[in-house]
Amino acid sequence: MPDHLCDQVMTEISVAHDEHRTAETWALAHMAGCAECSAFAASITDLDIALAAGRYDQVPDLAPGVMGAIVRPNREWWSVAAVALLGLLAGALVGIASTRTETARAGDLSEIFHGAGSELDSLSADLLVVERGLHEAVPERVYTGTLDYVAPEQLAIDLVDTTRYPSDDWIPNDIRLVISDGDVVATSASPCPVAALPGCLAEPSTRGLVNQPPFNDGVLIPLEIVGPGRTLDSPGGFEVLGATQLDGDPTIQVRSTVAAVPLIRAITDRGAWRELHPTDPVVMWLDEATMVPRRIEVFAGDSRERELWQLRRDYEDDPDTGEPIFILELSDLDSRARPIVADIPDGAPSLGFVEDDVATPQPQLPDGFGVHRAGHWRLPGGEQVDMASWSDGRAWIAVQVTTGWGEPHLFGLSTPFVELIELDGDSTAYLSPAGNAVAIHGEGMEVLVTGSVSREVLAEAAASLAVRGRPVPPTWLEASTVALDALPESTLVPEAEGWTILARIEGTDATLLLLGGGSRTVLVTQEEGTRLDPPTGPDFSRVEVRGIEGRHDFSTSTLEWVEDGRIVRMRSETVGVAALIDLAESMTRR
Repeated sequence: MPDHLCDQVMTEISVAHDEHRTAETWALAHMAGCAECSAFAASITDLDIALAAGRYDQVPDLAPGVMGAIVRPNREWWSVAAVALLGLLAGALVGIASTRTETARAGDLSEIFHGAGSELDSLSADLLVVERGLHEAVPERVYTGTLDYVAPEQLAIDLVDTTRYPSDDWIPNDIRLVISDGDVVATSASPCPVAALPGCLAEPSTRGLVNQPPFNDGVLIPLEIVGPGRTLDSPGGFEVLGATQLDGDPTIQVRSTVAAVPLIRAITDRGAWRELHPTDPVVMWLDEATMVPRRIEVFAGDSRERELWQLRRDYEDDPDTGEPIFILELSDLDSRARPIVADIPDGAPSLGFVEDDVATPQPQLPDGFGVHRAGHWRLPGGEQVDMASWSDGRAWIAVQVTTGWGEPHLFGLSTPFVELIELDGDSTAYLSPAGNAVAIHGEGMEVLVTGSVSREVLAEAAASLAVRGRPVPPTWLEASTVALDALPESTLVPEAEGWTILARIEGTDATLLLLGGGSRTVLVTQEEGTRLDPPTGPDFSRVEVRGIEGRHDFSTSTLEWVEDGRIVRMRSETVGVAALIDLAESMTRR
């Protein structure tokens, strides 16, 4: 692999570790075939263990159930069965009287959200956050604050830690975040391992980042708290529980997991928060009119992987208590936001986006979309990238064009997994695994179309640009992507409903990327071999897979076995071992 890609992967691994999240799919995919990047990831884990030496080999005593200082609100609730008995369910779940929702199937949530986009120009709300299980000396922390939002790229979050700490060694975890059209200012503390608390805590510091392109990754996650397009565009990860009321307002209650609800990171990406496991169950109340998340509750998951994960972090979560370990609630919603001003600190770094008039072609846009921001930025070599964006309030589409691209992979996509799609006529393009980007390799130019709309709308926008897309050169990363029917006949392919499968071939090795609803991902590698390498640690167990003795390594979330002269490995941080085994059992040879 090119050295520059390893640099990108290592940067992503480091940032993901610091932000207490799973690395992006493209980085995990690269790691599967790169010993250097895998060793780098392992070194970070070793460093964590070293920081808490003497603690991880001790099984912590489970603390008694913690009674919440905040009483859970008395919510009016009907189960799906109860709604049916009341005559409110007729083929599909119908919202309570006088509401705008016609159906509440999981697949409809994204459509409802995008339909409500232009109805939310601004918002202010009070925030309440309850965090449990950080440390035995601080079983619960309570935060109060405010949120203000002006569509589509302005947001302010203020949180004050009201916790009564046992000593002055504990520094309140106050958070302030301001986003204003490409400029971001955050005041927060830095995270540190539980074993080092409270000595590792430091006073909050203020950091800024200016001149970001429209809808840059640095602002998308925070904006999810009021516009959860990325969250709701993965309907397979949600189960609609029913219709309910919250503070007298009609809501839709859904169930999912932390991995499927990235908007939680709008709060936890900054500051010294406890970690949440990707498989922890989440219950969420969505405002029926705007799809704004009104309340989120996270519960400790119950699995062997989760037990090991919390043991390594010195948490004492007890899933049997039934109490949420994290609560986020918005109340007193008002359509008038307070002024949002980003007070940029001196010396704040810049991403170099310059707003000006550019000749970027305008795609065919959905109704209600208007011009947002446009301008240009430059690649490391100085080549210019022109960019324009459009929005209807919360959903958005952006187009980037450059004629100076010289890297051996598609512009704007850092993953080797792509889906080849047909545009108009004989034009082709490449869709990202998440379905939120379409790359076009044109004659003398590279085009990238991104957005928070559905993949169908995004593909239509790309096709309307009248840029003829060509297949990438055979030396580019994406050239190894193949259709499933082009895989070697010996390749094992899962036949599981609800999963999208992308494939690559490198020499005699095949790699599959499985994408499920709710941000679930599984990486499957198959290579020639007759025996597994010895385990590198104690955190593994023998399991039966497809009638063969295999192994599951809890520390790397990897299931592996040898079958017919090939070593098969399935790795996922968002799917448990039981689900991995089910996927393995469904495999057939292509």
